[in-house]
Amino acid sequence: MTPAGGDRRLVASLLDEVPTTQRRIHVLGYDRSHFGGWETGVTAEGALCTTRERVMLEIFDATVPADGGRTTCPRAGGSATDVYTGDLISPSEVEIDHVVPLAAAWDHGAYAWDRARRVAFANDLDRNLLGVSGQANQAKSDGTPAEWLPPLSGAAPCAYVARYLTVSVGYGLSVSEPDVSAARVACRL
Repeated sequence: MTPAGGDRRLVASLLDEVPTTQRRIHVLGYDRSHFGGWETGVTAEGALCTTRERVMLEIFDATVPADGGRTTCPRAGGSATDVYTGDLISPSEVEIDHVVPLAAAWDHGAYAWDRARRVAFANDLDRNLLGVSGQANQAKSDGTPAEWLPPLSGAAPCAYVARYLTVSVGYGLSVSEPDVSAARVACRL
């Protein structure tokens, strides 16, 4: 399976926009707490859920009603397909992945943001968060495309790079020249 044409075109366009650096420089001072925790908000159905819970509800095919006690947010149930590996996963196997890892974002410009912007970035449901297997998320760690791409063959690496670059451009983050090279290879550009 080859990369989807839309992803390839998007990546080509984003590579023209994204600021680049020669390499990733690890900026001192990174700490996960600089990006805050999961925010809480009301879903379209009126449930009070954390960002993490909302990601889970988006990817799973079943829900378990709220317990009526400590939470009004339904719990995710059933199974889902891990977009990185293609494997079926259950809610207990899921970790929430920041497509652009927080440490990488810090190194590529988030160190200069105020706390509110970092918290918004860490809780960006639309662009920067995916529910994936814990194993895949831990293998990725804080890797950028030059260091890690989804192990699923075919279109997945290009789709991942498209999302990574969309987040980077959207937030004004730079990417390294090795990341640009990895993007070109993943999308056969």
